[in-house]
Amino acid sequence: MKLIKHSEHLVLRARLPVLRQRKNQKLISQLLFENSRRFQVKIYNNSLNSNHIHLLVKSQTRKDLQDFLRVFAGQVAQRITGAVRGRRNHLSFWLRPVWKRIVHWGRDFLNLQKYIFQNQLETLGLIPYQPRKSGSLPLC
Repeated sequence: MKLIKHSEHLVLRARLPVLRQRKNQKLISQLLFENSRRFQVKIYNNSLNSNHIHLLVKSQTRKDLQDFLRVFAGQVAQRITGAVRGRRNHLSFWLRPVWKRIVHWGRDFLNLQKYIFQNQLETLGLIPYQPRKSGSLPLC
């Protein structure tokens, strides 16, 4: 099994802006905590926005990260939509596959920490939304 030496920035984008609803916030935080412990994924930072989640994570192996994402994303979608296994939904809960990129230690890591913090402040309404440059980080 190949060990991973870097952290990663992940963005899970939902089809509808339901992630920050009061009942869903607690659920997502709980699932994030439980699954990060279960799959040994260290979460350095996260931002729960209305229709997407930013995660700055590091895992020991690629398989741990894949298992974490599969189970976490699946549980969030099932619990929020009330989906039942074996019954097909016409629309998927998640809009796209998970967006991810490698985050190098040092300046790159610190810049991403600032970016996620800015997302948190914008979501809480403490600062106005700042349009992003295309191609830098995922548009939110």
